[in-house]
Amino acid sequence: MSKDLVQCCFLYDFKVGLSEAASSRRIFQVFGDGTVNERTTRHWFKKFRSGDLSLCDEPRSRRPHALDDGACRLLLRRILVQRVVNL
Repeated sequence: MSKDLVQCCFLYDFKVGLSEAASSRRIFQVFGDGTVNERTTRHWFKKFRSGDLSLCDEPRSRRPHALDDGACRLLLRRILVQRVVNL
C-alpha cells in the first residue's frame, strides 16, 4: 500500500472525527499488518490539528554525511590486509 494512500486515509479519518487510535485500527483492519502504526497516525493528526491539511511530508533535517574518501579507502585496505593475513 502506498504512503500517499495511507496519508489520504489519515486526512479522511481526521475530517470525520475519528481518534488516532481508531484510525490506526481501521487502516490495519482494512489493509493489514505493517500498514501503519499509532505513532505515525498521531504525527499526522497533530499536523492536521495545527491547521496544516496538506498531505506533503516536511523535509527532515538530518546531519549531513561527513565521509572522507581517503579514510574510507584506508580502512578498506586495512580490512583486506587483515583478511589476507588471516588466510
